[in-house]
Amino acid sequence: MSDVFFLSLPNARVAYRLYENPNAQTDRVCILLHGAGVAGEITFAPMMPYFTQWRWMLVPDLKGMGDSFHHHGEEGAVSIDELTSEVEALLAHVKWDDFDLVAYSLGGLVALNLNHQRSLKGKKSVKMALLEPASLDREDLSTLMDVRQKYRNASKLIRDTGDVELGVACFMDGVSPNRRKHPVAEATTQSRLAHRPFGFAYALDAVTDHVALMANEPHRRQAMIDASEQVFLFSGELSHDALKQHYDLLSVQNPTWQHKTMSACDHSLPFQKPRQIANHINQWFIEGSS
Repeated sequence: MSDVFFLSLPNARVAYRLYENPNAQTDRVCILLHGAGVAGEITFAPMMPYFTQWRWMLVPDLKGMGDSFHHHGEEGAVSIDELTSEVEALLAHVKWDDFDLVAYSLGGLVALNLNHQRSLKGKKSVKMALLEPASLDREDLSTLMDVRQKYRNASKLIRDTGDVELGVACFMDGVSPNRRKHPVAEATTQSRLAHRPFGFAYALDAVTDHVALMANEPHRRQAMIDASEQVFLFSGELSHDALKQHYDLLSVQNPTWQHKTMSACDHSLPFQKPRQIANHINQWFIEGSS
């Protein structure tokens, strides 16, 4: 556990935690970005005991999730660029300019966008480990938009009807259609995503809106990929074959990218195999480090 700190920004009050590992093998630092609907600590706490490479780990809650809110206190629309800017402001606040990055799902898209924005400013590329990052789950962008429409339907269900259980089930059927529907696992996922259901819905829409921009201007996604020099992609064995095929292709096209499929996992992989994933991440950040 860590104390919760808050950073007040023009459009948000961002909550974050800072963890120190006194037994770290390096003095490097890392920021960890969570997925849609589930706070940073809940997402990464199961991995924390197994990380060995970072002295300090920064775990924020993106706006609309966890303990981070719009200033007006109501849930509202967010954008990927907005979330990225708030992460940039937090990094400036803690005075980190040289850091590693681990991110999951929505956080993966924010991470890719953050790295791209840094590259436009001539800053060093960030080494990343991304767990099923949003926006890379299909090679073809029009197909990806079709997939995102299912998530748009899920977010609309939550906001229009207030039926959180049905909306979350719709999301899960879209993102993990081949998952093993164990009652306890399903209930746990429902509980996690129901904490701030409207924030979750707006986060889903933020990704869909960004993918729509990419579909209209494909160079946007390619520029983001090109800016990312070292990326370790994780996928779940039970995730869609087209997702895994695209990750394989990206690791072939980009020699400093790697792809690892985690057995018996679906999109919820950080909650399913945290120790194994942490061990792979440790090795990834050891390789090539000075």
